[in-house]
Amino acid sequence: MLRRGAGSQRLLTTVLFTDIVGSTERAAALGDRGWKDLVARHHAIVRKALRRFHGRELDTAGDGFFATFERPVQAIECATAIIDDLRPLDLQIRAGIHMGEAEVMGGKVGGITVHVASRAMAEAAPGEIIVTNTVREVSSGADVAFTDRGVHEFKGVPGEWHVYAVQWQRRELPPAAAGRAETGPEAAARRRGRWWAAIGGGLVGAVLIGVAAYGLLPRGGIGPSAIPQPDSALRIDAGTMGIVGGDTVWVLSRGDKILYGIPTGGGSARTIGLPGSPTAIAADAAAAWIAFGFGATGEHEGIVLRVGAGMQGQPQTISVGYGANGIAVSENGVFVINELKDSLTKIDPQTRSSAATVGLAKQPVAVATGEGSVWVVHALGKAIWRIDPATMTRTKEVTLRDPPVAVAVGFGRVWITSSTANSVVVIDAKTNASVTTISVAGSPRGIATGTDAVWVACADGTLVRIDPGSLTAGSPISLPGPAFGVAVAGEGVWVTVQK
Repeated sequence: MLRRGAGSQRLLTTVLFTDIVGSTERAAALGDRGWKDLVARHHAIVRKALRRFHGRELDTAGDGFFATFERPVQAIECATAIIDDLRPLDLQIRAGIHMGEAEVMGGKVGGITVHVASRAMAEAAPGEIIVTNTVREVSSGADVAFTDRGVHEFKGVPGEWHVYAVQWQRRELPPAAAGRAETGPEAAARRRGRWWAAIGGGLVGAVLIGVAAYGLLPRGGIGPSAIPQPDSALRIDAGTMGIVGGDTVWVLSRGDKILYGIPTGGGSARTIGLPGSPTAIAADAAAAWIAFGFGATGEHEGIVLRVGAGMQGQPQTISVGYGANGIAVSENGVFVINELKDSLTKIDPQTRSSAATVGLAKQPVAVATGEGSVWVVHALGKAIWRIDPATMTRTKEVTLRDPPVAVAVGFGRVWITSSTANSVVVIDAKTNASVTTISVAGSPRGIATGTDAVWVACADGTLVRIDPGSLTAGSPISLPGPAFGVAVAGEGVWVTVQK
């Protein structure tokens, strides 16, 4: 519903307001730098949820966000995800949601609808989402539960407003493994927060990316004796599709800020302390390259840390700027995307310094290298850019129908997952033309190419094998928990499985 007036429009929209609870006290306890780092992590979590549920960020005044959505359910799901994802940071928000006609002028949104959403937020308790009766009625068929919070008068808004609190199954934080020391590497790998892993006897090119758990129930299909604990990395044999042991899993623990080398067959783990919370990892035969999007050191707001193979030698730091969120390695260099600066930075692996930085479209979410190019996917722009690694210029842009999540290159093609569309888009790396779209149910996330297959990790707790010849997806392989990252090392396919 859109009405046009002189210089303005009236748009039927859903408005979400969020605000950090107890920000003044938390800031005083942490100090300026600690609070700045926490707020940056809060902003990154909120923006990730907005991208996932197709919200439009309008303002970040103070410690909260003002965003709009096409549908109320999107706003509700976004708010619940934010609250759950902030729990590992011991951070709470309150949220308010209202749906109605809003005034749109010059890219700004205002009017009574905005004020009502803001007042609804003010009624929320810590960790609570308050919605108006309008939102409740429109969302009645979407399997969302509400608790009546009564009728209220909102300051500056005429009339009385009936409001409700959203009820949902709160995601549980993974407990420490029973009988294991909290300081041990196995316990660290199971703690809250994000973690990433690179696999091999030493650091090799296969990289595994894990993200925060989504609380889905484990699925059957693997014998009980073979099921490891959630919040772990599994090795799947590419031939038998069974879980096997062996090798070493290199794990980045965001919560503990430690790089672990954990032998899956037993033995002592090697560790290196990290200067901050990592956001991405890539590896080649010589080193691991770890990106930090937020103040990792007192000198830099965002860095890349180079750790030599075998964890030998002193780690080296390269400044890349605030907001680094993805990294890829090739013979042409190390490439880092920055979702806040909308940029791509090339690092010279020999001099270990920034060689060039170019602008991108809004909010790049993943980067990969292959077929002589750097490939960057953009969530809001729904596009993939092909970039020449030598000149750092864009040579091609391919429009995507749905927001992308991850990208991989192999078999002369580029493979892009979309969780919202439950699909993998395939692009020919020579012609830049779309080849096909493969249906992959289960909210596909991470993707990797191997010697004879493409592997997709799905949030519903499955792993899917795609045949690169026939471009068909095989039957899902059930895992003991949601899968978000996948990598191929030799004959093994490694998957992060989380609780």
